[in-house]
Amino acid sequence: MFQLADVEYEDKRVDQDEWKVMKPNTGLGKLPVLEVDGKELPQSGAICRFVAREHGFYPPDSWGRAQVDVITETIVENDASLKKVLLERDQEKKEVLKKEYVEGSLKRQSENLEKLLRKNNEGVGWFVGDKITLADVMVFCIYYDINSSVLGKDPSGLPNLDGFELLKSFIVRFKLEPKIAEWIEKRPMTPF
Repeated sequence: MFQLADVEYEDKRVDQDEWKVMKPNTGLGKLPVLEVDGKELPQSGAICRFVAREHGFYPPDSWGRAQVDVITETIVENDASLKKVLLERDQEKKEVLKKEYVEGSLKRQSENLEKLLRKNNEGVGWFVGDKITLADVMVFCIYYDINSSVLGKDPSGLPNLDGFELLKSFIVRFKLEPKIAEWIEKRPMTPF
């Protein structure tokens, strides 16, 4: 969202060795952490909502903000299934969990998101209103980056979106936004 809002920021990625040193000094002992004016804000959801409110990625009206929250909660509902895949060390079990995730949680999420997208402008724009919101950013990130990484697929292949043409078109449309395209080109390559 900083990239979209033309806000200057430092994207600091840390390796395992750096993290061991930093961990005891972070508020909750977890990443990510956003530092603003010398204060640390932990928890990815809190960070996303803070940045969205500060930089105009929430609609101005209560109903619009609630719709953004519906979409973000639809994404968060999948966290437990996704986490199982991420944490499984046994490769055979991991493959089974991936298949269950794709055919179960991810499919239901895609159906629900496609339905929500269709409600706004028949699905040819953004999820809420007529400009990019936190909802759009989160949907793009979960499909383009996280699902691709977890499933071991190239993000440009838009994994597991067959039958979800509105959602697939949305991902392409978002990716082609000039500031997003620029960010994808220059960002550091890390698993998430």
